[in-house]
Amino acid sequence: MSVAPDGSPVEVYLRLPERGEGDLVAAAVRPPASLLELGSGVGRVTRQLVRLGYDVVAVDESPEMLEHVRDAETVCARIETLDLGRAFDAVLLLSNLFTVEDEQRRLFLETAARHSDLLVVETLPVAWQPPESETLRIDGIEDGVVHGEVFYDGGESHAFAMRVFADEDELVAALADGGWRFDCWIERERGWFRAVPARS
Repeated sequence: MSVAPDGSPVEVYLRLPERGEGDLVAAAVRPPASLLELGSGVGRVTRQLVRLGYDVVAVDESPEMLEHVRDAETVCARIETLDLGRAFDAVLLLSNLFTVEDEQRRLFLETAARHSDLLVVETLPVAWQPPESETLRIDGIEDGVVHGEVFYDGGESHAFAMRVFADEDELVAALADGGWRFDCWIERERGWFRAVPARS
């Protein structure tokens, strides 16, 4: 089985359903527009964006993931050091990319700032509590970081560590640490929001 550098099983991600992510992006930045999608994976969200009329550049460090992206320019690279030398109408930081440890998040946010003055983020809802589930095991919560493992149909699993922000002030501070300012919620219950450069 193909596995991305972060341990994500490629075949599992190919089976995940769309969850209306494209419509949430459209609520933040109307198509047509140019988008830099950081951490695109196999292109589940990319497909939605292309259908809506966006011009998408999909970035992922896993060539095995990018093999499945269609109808979009792809770039195989680490997000932390990415510099394409061009600007986009918006940068997307989706999935679990905002819940990483502080230094990595700061680097992700700096990469976003090199490419756009608008950032669309999906993260865990503020004060998220892990649900009881047969597909999710929580090993512990330490300093606001949830450690556990998610189990997929077919027997695959993926360990994770995700930062949960206790309140909106913590989230805003994490953004500011990377040079961004919270703008507005797109969908608060799902943890989607928009940000702009702190200097604006």
